[in-house]
Amino acid sequence: MNTIAASTSRIPRIGLIAIATLVVAFVALMVVRSGLVGGSKSESVSVPTTPRVAVRPVTPRTTPAKPTVVLLPGLPAQVAAKLRFSKVVVVSVYLSPAAGDRPAVTAARMGARESGAGFVAVDVARNKNAQAINSFVGPVSSPTMLVVRRPGTVVTKMSGALDSAIVAQAAHNAGARRR
Repeated sequence: MNTIAASTSRIPRIGLIAIATLVVAFVALMVVRSGLVGGSKSESVSVPTTPRVAVRPVTPRTTPAKPTVVLLPGLPAQVAAKLRFSKVVVVSVYLSPAAGDRPAVTAARMGARESGAGFVAVDVARNKNAQAINSFVGPVSSPTMLVVRRPGTVVTKMSGALDSAIVAQAAHNAGARRR
């Protein structure tokens, strides 16, 4: 006896009823969609109407403008550029031929980074930079560290080689906050 033929020849009645119902529903759907039942004999084109919706006028969204940074006149160009992006800037004034000034610049840069302040190194060996610093804070010796807060006021002025922790604390006291 063939077991495959014997087992597949009997389909339960519920299965047959379900298949027949699906076939009838599919045929009814196709007849209704094609328009054979319930449609008029004349060739009329119906225009779909869209419901009226109250339309509000569109107002353009304006993003709030960034406040412009106002700085004091007479700031050195390097310091002014950094103050446009940072509230507090550490300025390290150094003399490039002096061998002892490089470690002071490095310590000031590290202190500014620790506190989240901006940093500018100004070489006063160049005459243009020396004149700008002299007109900004007066005569300074090298190395000197300045902490400048917006709009361009000098908050702290320290001469000599400093530790990075001292620079970071001075910048923090001026308002620099690590993000």
